[in-house]
Amino acid sequence: MSLLRSILFENIGLKLIALLMALLVYLNAYTDRSGSQVLSFPVVIEGLPDSLALYGPRPEPVVAELRGTIKQLIRLRLNEPKLEVSVAGVGTGRFERAIAEPDLPIGSLTGISVERLIGPRMVQLQIDHRGQRHIPLAARVTGAPAAGMEAGEAILLPRTLLVSGPMKSLADLDSLVLAPVHIDGHRDTVRAQVSPQTLPPWCTAVPANVHVLVPIVRITP
Repeated sequence: MSLLRSILFENIGLKLIALLMALLVYLNAYTDRSGSQVLSFPVVIEGLPDSLALYGPRPEPVVAELRGTIKQLIRLRLNEPKLEVSVAGVGTGRFERAIAEPDLPIGSLTGISVERLIGPRMVQLQIDHRGQRHIPLAARVTGAPAAGMEAGEAILLPRTLLVSGPMKSLADLDSLVLAPVHIDGHRDTVRAQVSPQTLPPWCTAVPANVHVLVPIVRITP
Protein backbone atom coordinates (compact mmCIF):
# COMPACT_ATOMS: atom_id res chain seq x y z
CA MET A 1 0.00 0.00 0.00
CA SER A 2 2.81 2.38 0.85
CA LEU A 3 4.48 1.56 -2.49
CA LEU A 4 1.28 2.42 -4.38
CA ARG A 5 0.92 5.65 -2.42
CA SER A 6 4.51 6.53 -3.22
CA ILE A 7 3.97 5.92 -6.94
CA LEU A 8 0.80 8.03 -7.00
CA PHE A 9 1.77 10.95 -4.82
CA GLU A 10 5.55 11.29 -5.01
CA ASN A 11 6.43 14.47 -6.96
CA ILE A 12 2.71 15.10 -7.43
CA GLY A 13 3.33 18.70 -8.51
CA LEU A 14 5.63 17.69 -11.37
CA LYS A 15 3.22 14.98 -12.47
CA LEU A 16 0.31 17.43 -12.62
CA ILE A 17 2.40 19.93 -14.62
CA ALA A 18 3.39 17.16 -17.07
CA LEU A 19 -0.25 16.09 -17.41
CA LEU A 20 -1.32 19.67 -18.05
CA MET A 21 1.37 20.19 -20.69
CA ALA A 22 0.37 16.95 -22.42
CA LEU A 23 -3.26 18.11 -22.44
CA LEU A 24 -2.27 21.50 -23.92
CA VAL A 25 -0.22 19.83 -26.66
CA TYR A 26 -3.16 17.57 -27.49
CA LEU A 27 -5.64 20.47 -27.59
CA ASN A 28 -3.31 22.52 -29.79
CA ALA A 29 -2.96 19.65 -32.23
CA TYR A 30 -6.69 18.94 -32.16
CA THR A 31 -7.74 22.56 -32.79
CA ASP A 32 -5.33 22.80 -35.75
CA ARG A 33 -7.49 20.27 -37.58
CA SER A 34 -9.86 21.49 -40.29
CA GLY A 35 -13.56 21.62 -39.56
CA SER A 36 -16.81 23.43 -40.35
CA GLN A 37 -19.22 25.29 -38.12
CA VAL A 38 -22.47 27.23 -38.47
CA LEU A 39 -22.12 30.79 -37.11
CA SER A 40 -24.53 33.72 -36.78
CA PHE A 41 -23.61 37.31 -37.61
CA PRO A 42 -25.84 39.95 -35.94
CA VAL A 43 -26.81 42.76 -38.31
CA VAL A 44 -25.73 46.28 -37.24
CA ILE A 45 -27.17 49.31 -39.06
CA GLU A 46 -24.70 52.13 -39.72
CA GLY A 47 -25.00 55.67 -41.08
CA LEU A 48 -28.61 56.45 -40.16
CA PRO A 49 -29.12 60.22 -39.72
CA ASP A 50 -30.32 61.46 -36.30
CA SER A 51 -33.54 62.75 -37.90
CA LEU A 52 -34.56 59.22 -38.95
CA ALA A 53 -35.33 56.02 -37.07
CA LEU A 54 -35.76 52.39 -37.99
CA TYR A 55 -39.27 50.99 -37.72
CA GLY A 56 -40.64 47.47 -37.41
CA PRO A 57 -38.97 44.15 -36.58
CA ARG A 58 -35.21 44.01 -36.11
CA PRO A 59 -33.32 42.16 -38.86
CA GLU A 60 -32.47 38.56 -38.10
CA PRO A 61 -28.80 37.53 -37.81
CA VAL A 62 -27.25 36.22 -41.02
CA VAL A 63 -26.30 32.55 -40.67
CA ALA A 64 -23.50 30.86 -42.62
CA GLU A 65 -21.52 27.64 -42.54
CA LEU A 66 -17.78 28.37 -42.43
CA ARG A 67 -14.72 26.15 -42.90
CA GLY A 68 -11.33 26.63 -41.27
CA THR A 69 -9.27 25.22 -38.45
CA ILE A 70 -11.19 24.49 -35.27
CA LYS A 71 -8.99 27.04 -33.51
CA GLN A 72 -9.93 29.77 -36.01
CA LEU A 73 -13.63 28.95 -35.79
CA ILE A 74 -13.59 29.03 -31.99
CA ARG A 75 -11.80 32.40 -32.04
CA LEU A 76 -14.30 33.76 -34.55
CA ARG A 77 -17.26 32.66 -32.42
CA LEU A 78 -15.75 34.27 -29.31
CA ASN A 79 -15.14 37.57 -31.15
CA GLU A 80 -18.80 37.71 -32.29
CA PRO A 81 -18.21 39.80 -35.44
CA LYS A 82 -21.11 41.96 -36.63
CA LEU A 83 -22.36 42.32 -40.20
CA GLU A 84 -22.54 46.08 -40.84
CA VAL A 85 -25.15 47.40 -43.25
CA SER A 86 -24.91 51.07 -44.24
CA VAL A 87 -28.06 53.14 -44.80
CA ALA A 88 -26.19 56.43 -45.29
CA GLY A 89 -28.05 58.78 -47.63
CA VAL A 90 -31.38 56.94 -47.56
CA GLY A 91 -34.76 58.53 -46.87
CA THR A 92 -37.99 57.32 -45.30
CA GLY A 93 -39.67 54.20 -46.63
CA ARG A 94 -38.62 50.67 -47.38
CA PHE A 95 -34.93 49.75 -47.60
CA GLU A 96 -33.59 46.44 -48.95
CA ARG A 97 -30.03 45.21 -49.19
CA ALA A 98 -29.01 41.84 -50.67
CA ILE A 99 -26.47 39.85 -48.64
CA ALA A 100 -23.78 37.78 -50.36
CA GLU A 101 -20.82 35.75 -49.11
CA PRO A 102 -18.29 38.64 -49.49
CA ASP A 103 -20.40 40.74 -47.08
CA LEU A 104 -19.62 38.44 -44.14
CA PRO A 105 -17.09 40.04 -41.75
CA ILE A 106 -14.32 37.46 -42.21
CA GLY A 107 -12.24 39.21 -44.89
CA SER A 108 -9.12 39.66 -42.73
CA LEU A 109 -9.18 36.09 -41.40
CA THR A 110 -6.94 33.99 -43.63
CA GLY A 111 -7.79 30.34 -43.95
CA ILE A 112 -11.53 30.71 -43.31
CA SER A 113 -13.91 30.16 -46.20
CA VAL A 114 -17.68 30.23 -46.59
CA GLU A 115 -19.13 26.80 -47.29
CA ARG A 116 -22.66 28.12 -47.76
CA LEU A 117 -24.71 31.15 -46.89
CA ILE A 118 -27.78 29.85 -45.09
CA GLY A 119 -29.60 33.18 -44.87
CA PRO A 120 -31.42 35.42 -44.75
CA ARG A 121 -30.05 36.72 -48.04
CA MET A 122 -31.88 40.04 -47.81
CA VAL A 123 -31.93 42.69 -45.07
CA GLN A 124 -35.26 44.50 -45.12
CA LEU A 125 -35.88 47.66 -43.08
CA GLN A 126 -38.53 50.32 -42.69
CA ILE A 127 -37.26 53.86 -42.10
CA ASP A 128 -39.39 56.57 -40.52
CA HIS A 129 -38.95 60.10 -39.19
CA ARG A 130 -37.69 60.22 -35.60
CA GLY A 131 -39.84 61.89 -32.95
CA GLN A 132 -40.23 62.29 -29.19
CA ARG A 133 -43.22 62.03 -26.84
CA HIS A 134 -43.80 62.04 -23.08
CA ILE A 135 -45.57 58.74 -22.41
CA PRO A 136 -47.58 58.13 -19.18
CA LEU A 137 -46.50 55.22 -16.98
CA ALA A 138 -48.56 52.45 -15.39
CA ALA A 139 -47.28 50.78 -12.22
CA ARG A 140 -47.69 47.07 -11.62
CA VAL A 141 -47.77 45.81 -8.01
CA THR A 142 -47.85 42.09 -7.23
CA GLY A 143 -48.24 40.10 -4.03
CA ALA A 144 -49.79 40.96 -0.69
CA PRO A 145 -48.28 42.72 2.35
CA ALA A 146 -48.02 41.15 5.78
CA ALA A 147 -51.15 40.23 7.71
CA GLY A 148 -52.97 43.27 9.06
CA MET A 149 -51.34 45.57 6.47
CA GLU A 150 -52.60 46.98 3.18
CA ALA A 151 -50.96 48.64 0.17
CA GLY A 152 -51.74 52.18 -0.92
CA GLU A 153 -51.62 53.59 -4.43
CA ALA A 154 -48.18 53.41 -6.04
CA ILE A 155 -46.28 56.69 -6.41
CA LEU A 156 -44.14 57.12 -9.55
CA LEU A 157 -41.19 59.48 -9.93
CA PRO A 158 -41.35 60.57 -12.71
CA ARG A 159 -44.87 59.81 -13.94
CA THR A 160 -43.91 59.98 -17.64
CA LEU A 161 -40.90 59.00 -19.73
CA LEU A 162 -39.55 60.83 -22.77
CA VAL A 163 -39.61 58.18 -25.50
CA SER A 164 -37.66 58.68 -28.71
CA GLY A 165 -38.16 56.57 -31.81
CA PRO A 166 -40.02 56.20 -35.11
CA MET A 167 -43.11 58.40 -35.36
CA LYS A 168 -45.34 55.44 -36.28
CA SER A 169 -44.43 53.61 -33.06
CA LEU A 170 -44.89 56.72 -30.92
CA ALA A 171 -48.35 57.33 -32.40
CA ASP A 172 -49.48 53.90 -31.15
CA LEU A 173 -48.18 54.38 -27.58
CA ASP A 174 -50.84 55.23 -24.97
CA SER A 175 -48.83 54.19 -21.89
CA LEU A 176 -45.87 52.12 -20.76
CA VAL A 177 -46.28 49.33 -18.21
CA LEU A 178 -43.45 49.15 -15.68
CA ALA A 179 -41.83 45.95 -14.46
CA PRO A 180 -43.67 44.57 -11.40
CA VAL A 181 -42.89 45.67 -7.84
CA HIS A 182 -43.25 42.78 -5.36
CA ILE A 183 -44.69 43.58 -1.91
CA ASP A 184 -45.09 40.06 -0.46
CA GLY A 185 -44.86 40.10 3.35
CA HIS A 186 -43.80 43.75 3.64
CA ARG A 187 -44.79 45.89 6.64
CA ASP A 188 -43.32 49.19 5.46
CA THR A 189 -43.19 51.30 2.32
CA VAL A 190 -41.63 49.41 -0.59
CA ARG A 191 -39.18 51.34 -2.75
CA ALA A 192 -37.90 50.06 -6.10
CA GLN A 193 -36.14 51.20 -9.25
CA VAL A 194 -37.85 49.65 -12.28
CA SER A 195 -37.86 50.10 -16.04
CA PRO A 196 -40.60 49.74 -18.67
CA GLN A 197 -41.42 46.09 -19.26
CA THR A 198 -41.49 46.53 -23.03
CA LEU A 199 -40.59 49.28 -25.47
CA PRO A 200 -41.39 49.17 -29.18
CA PRO A 201 -38.42 48.16 -31.36
CA TRP A 202 -35.93 50.96 -32.04
CA CYS A 203 -37.33 53.13 -29.21
CA THR A 204 -35.42 54.46 -26.20
CA ALA A 205 -36.70 56.06 -23.00
CA VAL A 206 -35.28 58.73 -20.67
CA PRO A 207 -34.75 58.20 -17.81
CA ALA A 208 -34.07 54.49 -18.11
CA ASN A 209 -35.46 53.71 -14.63
CA VAL A 210 -38.40 54.96 -12.58
CA HIS A 211 -38.53 55.27 -8.79
CA VAL A 212 -41.66 53.51 -7.46
CA LEU A 213 -42.95 53.83 -3.88
CA VAL A 214 -45.74 51.57 -2.62
CA PRO A 215 -47.02 52.72 0.80
CA ILE A 216 -47.75 49.88 3.24
CA VAL A 217 -50.02 50.89 6.13
CA ARG A 218 -51.79 49.10 8.96
CA ILE A 219 -55.44 48.29 8.37
CA THR A 220 -57.63 50.49 10.51
CA PRO A 221 -60.27 48.48 12.46
